[in-house]
Amino acid sequence: MPSDSNKVIKFHRQLHINVGIMICFIIFIYIVFHVFSYLTTDKISIYEVTQGQIAANYKYNALALRSESVIYSDRAGFPYYYKKNGATVGAKSPIYAIDETGTLAAQLSESAASKNRLNTDDLSEAENNINAFMNGYNGTEFQKLYSFKNDLSDFLAQVYNDQALTSLYSAINEATVANTYHLYYAPVAGHLLFYVDGLEGVTPDTFDPDVFVPDTYTMTPLRNYEEVEANSPICKIVTSDHWNLIMPVDDTIYDMIKDESYLQIKFDEDNATTWTAMSFIEKNGTRYLNLSLDDSADRYSEYRFITIELMIDEASGLKIPNTAITEKTFFSVPKAYFYQGNDKTDSLGIILKTEDGNNSFLSPTIYYETDDCYFIDSEFVKSGDSLIKPDSQETYTVGTETATLKGVYNVNKGYTVFKQIEILYQNNDYSIIKSGTNYGVALYDRIVLEGDKVKENDII
Repeated sequence: MPSDSNKVIKFHRQLHINVGIMICFIIFIYIVFHVFSYLTTDKISIYEVTQGQIAANYKYNALALRSESVIYSDRAGFPYYYKKNGATVGAKSPIYAIDETGTLAAQLSESAASKNRLNTDDLSEAENNINAFMNGYNGTEFQKLYSFKNDLSDFLAQVYNDQALTSLYSAINEATVANTYHLYYAPVAGHLLFYVDGLEGVTPDTFDPDVFVPDTYTMTPLRNYEEVEANSPICKIVTSDHWNLIMPVDDTIYDMIKDESYLQIKFDEDNATTWTAMSFIEKNGTRYLNLSLDDSADRYSEYRFITIELMIDEASGLKIPNTAITEKTFFSVPKAYFYQGNDKTDSLGIILKTEDGNNSFLSPTIYYETDDCYFIDSEFVKSGDSLIKPDSQETYTVGTETATLKGVYNVNKGYTVFKQIEILYQNNDYSIIKSGTNYGVALYDRIVLEGDKVKENDII
């Protein structure tokens, strides 16, 4: 007889689902999906439109052209200079001497170099110059310290030079009587300079554009105590307070100031500002700005190239980053094909001609308008569709004319909407756009910072 143990009936094991684990698994998959999506999709940043301005100022290294008269030595010998570089001299005032033997010139140079004492008046003037520089000194403009150092050195050299001439007065008289020491006077009044560069006598009409090519400009210093030959340049005098500044400019600057007659500039050397008459010169396809001045010639007479800043008015308006700006192409539809009901608050619409004869009335979004046309996109129509003119049988084919507009994507409603902009001024990072425009952006609107990463109606 079979054992009872052989009569065991096996039941299928029931599957018990742990709901908590399943929920955690689903949440885990959800988190992994969104983390993956975040890591693999472009990041969209939002920018809030603000009121701002961009200073449209430009710095240029301008060519200074003056009325300059070069003075040449009429004999060989050793020069000794009575005036410092940049000094204002009157007509018939002594400016240099030629010592044929070189003995007296050497004694004067040695005597001037050995002087190290200032009288009360000279010391007071030096202190005033130092105090004036310290009061106006800015640590961010350290290069001006070198200019002041040169000015102070010229001042001291002039003082010691005058002392040397006084101490050797008798020796000078003896050499003059012996006809070996010859004193020369300024033929005209002006500003004395001790360098030549071949640009003396050049005018705005005759300058060579190659002078602006880097490393082509050369300057020859003249103030030395070595022997010079007859007919050698010995110094030059700036004979007029009228002078010009010339610089090449691009089309952007030309468009901004072409209708102006006067322009304010700032000298980088000392931050002084002045107004100048302006005009344009064109040579070899390049446009040059010509600034005409009647002051400050003495202050900058020792420089052939002067760094200046054009003080163009600041552009003000709505300030947005350039990265937000993108372009979109639209259908240009004549306004005559738009219909508006008796209630002027109704949206403008168009009548789309269909094949079955049941024409459709559509209200597309208008992105911009001109005097004759509205600009719409392909939300409701496509290229080749026919529109019917209200109260007429005339038709217009969509896509006959298109236009590309600059704009940004507005996300105030959580999705992207293209808004046209009018750029007033633009630099490398930001643009100033006109405020209060139809179909444009307004203050505090939220826009996509990377305009080329989205398209119309994207959910943000």
